[in-house]
Amino acid sequence: MRISKIIVALLVSVVAVTAMTGVVAGDDGELVLPQAIVGFESGLTEDDQNKLVADYGGMVVGRITALNCVIVEVERIPMFKAGISEEDEVVYAEDNAVIEAVFTPNDSNYSQQWGLANIKADEAWDCEQGSSDIKIAVLDTGIDYNHADLDDNYVSGGWDWVNGDSEPLDGNGHGTNCAGIIAAEINNDIGIAGIAQVSIMAEKVLDDDGKGTYWDTAIGVVHAADAGADVISMSLGGKYNSRTLENACQYALDNGCVLVAAAGNDGEKGPDQIRYPSRYDTVICVGAIDSSNQRASFSNYGSQMELVAPGVNVLSTNLGGGYVTFSGTSPATAHVSGVAGLIWSEDSGLTNLQVRETMKSTADDLGLAGWDAEYGYGRVNATGYVCSGSNPDPIPEFATIAIPAIAVLGLFLFFNKRKHKKD
Repeated sequence: MRISKIIVALLVSVVAVTAMTGVVAGDDGELVLPQAIVGFESGLTEDDQNKLVADYGGMVVGRITALNCVIVEVERIPMFKAGISEEDEVVYAEDNAVIEAVFTPNDSNYSQQWGLANIKADEAWDCEQGSSDIKIAVLDTGIDYNHADLDDNYVSGGWDWVNGDSEPLDGNGHGTNCAGIIAAEINNDIGIAGIAQVSIMAEKVLDDDGKGTYWDTAIGVVHAADAGADVISMSLGGKYNSRTLENACQYALDNGCVLVAAAGNDGEKGPDQIRYPSRYDTVICVGAIDSSNQRASFSNYGSQMELVAPGVNVLSTNLGGGYVTFSGTSPATAHVSGVAGLIWSEDSGLTNLQVRETMKSTADDLGLAGWDAEYGYGRVNATGYVCSGSNPDPIPEFATIAIPAIAVLGLFLFFNKRKHKKD
């Protein structure tokens, strides 16, 4: 595992919590709030930032110091963005758009956890079950941390960005559904089994209706990275391309995190519907498959697709200590996040980039041979690295014989040449 980072309080400062009120259609038709996000060049003091925003009729109500950006309440957003963008000290000005959980609700039943065997998690447990030293942050509607199948693996340290407190309790169920796939307790005689026995924390960035803002998502990503998260799991998405969220994901990657996000559930509309943040190069884009290893009809696909995982009728934990099946690229994302945690538990010396490359190189190929737009590199495989006893870039077996042989031959030729010279 990478060395846990110390939380630096100054990196994330919050003045106000964004609320899902006054939602309107933005310039491109996406739902946005009556707020703008402004990114500044380095060197401008907070007072100068506040004054510049005020000069254009806005008021700063929140700040992410690590990303050097602020959130602004302002009445005439298009005019504000156009004006302040002309300032030399401003890098960008954008809407604070709506982001939401990406799942397809399903009837409650107690079907088998077919996804575990599908990705070979049950086989991987013979080699590694997970380490509490690995921390996975679930950016979602929160987690029901009182659930008997989650409470022992839940750790504090996250935040409720919707209500502005330190208790990110789930009021929707989606976050709890995803958390159970990742890290529901095993061998406790109840419920289900999670993929990895790791620590899970919650960054509540979506409200009880499963909706949130890009600002809260970005600040949740930064906070999770600063809180020492190894993996950031985001079963959410939006159609709006946000510089702020992109910068937040880059920040987390630079700080050693593996980022995983859902491709989205608009697959019936054709290719290239993949949602943000899974479109970003810093994030592993995850699609959904059914129990026959076919792309789920709803699963988005396209050039950013990286891995697929079970996402149809997946049984998991639910609010109030219960269980439910649900479908979508959300449960698929949770599967990949759990496998990332399992790999890091097995080999704490890996970097975040090595964990990502390992999952790609050990995936079970589906669809067309090699990478393809529907399945990416294939179905995530929990045993691919965990039970292999190899490194991410192993030396080919033939090389262990060939390299020494070549060395001996080289020495023979060298001394033979010297002998001829002497003769």
